[in-house]
Amino acid sequence: MQDSNATPEDASRGARRRLRPGGWAAVLVPVVATAALILSAPMPVRAVRDITFDSYQRLSPRPYDPALPVRIVDIDDDSLARLGQWPWSRAHLAAIVDRLQAAGAAVVAFDILLSEPERTTGPGEASGDEQLAEAITSAPVVMSLTLTNAPGEASFALKAGFATAGDDPLTFVPRFSGVIPSLPLFTEPAAGLGALNWVPDRDLVVRRVPTLAALGDRLVPGLASEALRVAQGASTILVRASNASGETAFGRQTGITAVRIGDASIATEADGALRIHYAGTRPERRLAAWRLLDGSADTGVLAGAIALVGTSAAALADVRATPLEAAVPGVDIHAEFLEHVLSGARLARPDYAPGIEVAALLALSALAAGFALRVRPLVSALAFLGLAAAAVAASWLAFSLGAMLIDPVWPLAGTAASFASAIVIALRRTEAERRWIRQAFARYLSPEVVAALAREPGRLALGGEIRPVTVLFADIRGFTSRAERLDAREVVTFLNTVHTPLTEEVMRHGGTIDKFLGDGLMAFWNAPLDVPDHVAKALQAALAMQAAIGRLAPALAQEGLPPLAVGIGIHTGPACVGNLGSLHRFDYSAVGDTVNAAARIEQTSKVYGEPILVSGEVVAAAPAFGFLLVDEVRLRGRGEATRLYALVSGADGTNAAFDDFRRRHDAAIEAAINGLPSAQDLLDRLSRTPEGSRHARLYAYHRARTAESAPVPEA
Repeated sequence: MQDSNATPEDASRGARRRLRPGGWAAVLVPVVATAALILSAPMPVRAVRDITFDSYQRLSPRPYDPALPVRIVDIDDDSLARLGQWPWSRAHLAAIVDRLQAAGAAVVAFDILLSEPERTTGPGEASGDEQLAEAITSAPVVMSLTLTNAPGEASFALKAGFATAGDDPLTFVPRFSGVIPSLPLFTEPAAGLGALNWVPDRDLVVRRVPTLAALGDRLVPGLASEALRVAQGASTILVRASNASGETAFGRQTGITAVRIGDASIATEADGALRIHYAGTRPERRLAAWRLLDGSADTGVLAGAIALVGTSAAALADVRATPLEAAVPGVDIHAEFLEHVLSGARLARPDYAPGIEVAALLALSALAAGFALRVRPLVSALAFLGLAAAAVAASWLAFSLGAMLIDPVWPLAGTAASFASAIVIALRRTEAERRWIRQAFARYLSPEVVAALAREPGRLALGGEIRPVTVLFADIRGFTSRAERLDAREVVTFLNTVHTPLTEEVMRHGGTIDKFLGDGLMAFWNAPLDVPDHVAKALQAALAMQAAIGRLAPALAQEGLPPLAVGIGIHTGPACVGNLGSLHRFDYSAVGDTVNAAARIEQTSKVYGEPILVSGEVVAAAPAFGFLLVDEVRLRGRGEATRLYALVSGADGTNAAFDDFRRRHDAAIEAAINGLPSAQDLLDRLSRTPEGSRHARLYAYHRARTAESAPVPEA
């Protein structure tokens, strides 16, 4: 059974109780699912994360420092146009090595794989391969090789030595089973050998460059790592991994933490790769190969520099994508690696980043869900946007100030899902409140008023407001005599039978049922919502109620009792309307002098035998209706006398004949009120007319009162 005294707060708490099991699941499931995604980092998560971090790099690339000792000898399109198509004679490459050595380059690293002998040597000419080998012998040169997954492994000697601390780095680095080296003629005299291999992401963007790789059970340095070693004259590369001295991994094999090459310490990710903070393609780091060979290049910048020999020629197709650019020469990525290390730049995704992201997810989800469940939708949406902005700002500050990559996207995705779920719960709760309002008030208000209150449940808060209302009281005449003949169950059935059509007419005319008073009822208009023509609506309802009783009376006729009748009293004026009572139990009601006056008017109708009595204020507010003056009485609690009128018809029931009768009727009643001797004769004449016969009891009352010279009656 619906508790009509329940409050909207009770409904909200009930909604929470009903929604709590499914509601909490709806909020927590996206949080748990997103946390699992963050920790497991499947491809969709990594893809979105990489896009985010690429955006950061585009917003704040690494500042380029031209003083860094890294230069590219570029075999560009102009060089091919001047010196001939590729492959060049190895003599040109030997000349490049000689020029670089003469300029004081610390190392010359070839980003070109020379795995096949030259085929352009003529009879009696010195071999270009031999010239290049001779140049390599007399200069610090790093030759390249390419690791493959083809079966087998070529037998050759690496130049770099390795020292390891902690777990075996072979467990973590990219592993290959085969190799394509440069010719032994070049690798044997070379100062170093380095791998050209990239390990691009699934979108083929090179974000990280391996410092090391594994060929079988041997470590192989990358080309840039080897160039850095030879430039410093170091013989050994030190690899630190988890569980090394000073590295806390709690016994777990978490990966490589750092690679030290000479004086350079490189903080790596777990697989030994360096995530590069790119500066982008810079013309300052390049020297065209043809200018170096013809002596027009400024070789002063080469002193002590790491010189990378590579190509940007479109025909040679050595092109890669980076976070900053869709197409850059591969040799530029080696240069970016070296500049990143030599500048002391850092860009890392720490191993505790997933923990931070999960913690952010939990905190943001809790706050967002709390806002969604506790405050208005607009405020909660603004709060969510504020949380999202704060998360993005924190991630950006971690990148720009701490060179750390903390992903804001997936925590926010989980938070958004949680927020959306909480919004759904809040909407369901709101709907539960509206459903409670409909259920609680559907028996008392018109459907239009119920719908309006459902849209604005705040109108039902505890408290009241002073507003003009029209109040109607109705009472069943002779109820006591009827009740004496019925048992309790029959009394209830009788009351329900009578009150049902009365209530329907009140609600049909936009009224509010305040309460049932045993055999009577109280209703009012213009609350809780505005009804501009509330006086007219109340009068129409009163006439309709009397018509409904007329239709019902034959079915409820009882022998020995007068026909079923209902008396109605109506008054309009200001009243305090609202939820009156306590925080735990209250009624929506109206109180004040207007209500008391309407109740007294209804009681007075018994005296005059008029079915509907209204006050003079009602007549003034709805003059188009058919009214007849009844009396002037002093209602209890009111200082001045109140004129009462009988409502006999709606606006459509007035005509010239009625107006003539009303003038004669009102004149007779005025004479009776004022105690004039002519009142008796006027009342007698009226009682003999067809129209006046319906008011015989009223006329009889005034004749008796006039004969006794009675004062203004009280009610």
